[in-house]
Amino acid sequence: RVSAERRQAVVEYGLQFVGNRYVYGGTNPNKGADCSGFTSYVLRHSAGVELPHSSRSQAVQGREISAAEIRPGDLVFYASGKRINHVALYIGDGEVVHASTEKTGIKTSPYNYRKPVKIVSLLS
Repeated sequence: RVSAERRQAVVEYGLQFVGNRYVYGGTNPNKGADCSGFTSYVLRHSAGVELPHSSRSQAVQGREISAAEIRPGDLVFYASGKRINHVALYIGDGEVVHASTEKTGIKTSPYNYRKPVKIVSLLS
């Protein structure tokens, strides 16, 4: 079981990019990243977890968990209709950090700002 400290390190790593740009297809939050580029970069560099670059591909990794089990460092997925199209990193206290839109960039939001369709733990 991954320690709370390790999960907190993932969160703190992700939070340093708040305020940076959203760039569609981007994979480096220092220069600009999209939602899945952001989560894959953060998990690779803070926890050594390799993820594909697409929210749909990331959604089938790891272990699906319920909202009651969510912990910092888990991934929260959102959909348009039945199609997963967005992913965010849970940071605790009901919040996520994510590369949101070109207008808002990388920011924090309540995790249920849209209806989560799937939550995945990769740090088991």
